[in-house]
Amino acid sequence: MDEQVQEPLSDQVFINFRGDELREIFVNHLELQLRNAGINVFIDTKEQKGRRLQYLFTRIKKSKIALAIFSKRYCESKWCLDELVTMNEQMKEKKLVVIPIFYNVRSDDVKRAANPDGEGNLDGEFSLPFKQLKQNHAGEPERVEGWERALRSVTKRIGFSRSNSKYKHDTDFVLDIVKEVKKQLNIPTDNSWSAIGVAFLAITINLIFSFFIAPKYLPDQKFFQTPEWFIGTLAVVLASWFWYKNNQNKAPPPS
Repeated sequence: MDEQVQEPLSDQVFINFRGDELREIFVNHLELQLRNAGINVFIDTKEQKGRRLQYLFTRIKKSKIALAIFSKRYCESKWCLDELVTMNEQMKEKKLVVIPIFYNVRSDDVKRAANPDGEGNLDGEFSLPFKQLKQNHAGEPERVEGWERALRSVTKRIGFSRSNSKYKHDTDFVLDIVKEVKKQLNIPTDNSWSAIGVAFLAITINLIFSFFIAPKYLPDQKFFQTPEWFIGTLAVVLASWFWYKNNQNKAPPPS
């Protein structure tokens, strides 16, 4: 019986990745953070060889964003590359935003792998498996050319690399990806007020307390109307706000 393709929800993100390599160590965490941000995500959890590719292609076409997660074993799967071809086609038609993510693999190695002329070192951790896959499918030149075109096109886009020194843990890496996805979907990255808004609110509350509440309940306490009081409370409020901004998305490092 043919598998029915359910209509996905809006704002869907399709994640293209090598399942048995990344699902447990990275993708599950990424999916959780995306869903926590209110974003609908599609991941092929079954990975059955008999599952029709057309089902996955339909899910890609129904998506607004696709995350292409390149890893060392990515090219062991022709399914990953076939999905990438569809993602590239949708991207060229401006129907899909594709964000390349390089997880524990060098971006330059991935880009070299797509070079049909074989220039440069093709024995890298990503390049070598791709070269072997192309040899195994030498009888399907059009399919192989499609893989190469998709790799060249997608890897030219600005993406994220786990090897970037700014990422000490996967948590930081995931949060940056989620932030970019929210930006592409026009979802506010946070609900925090700006520093000006916080300062204005603090001043307003301060004035109300100093000239209306304090005189009524604390008539002998003139300190609440002094410059030191205003400056001190404003400094405390802004310091608390900055601390919150810097720590609201941080999770404890993995043990």
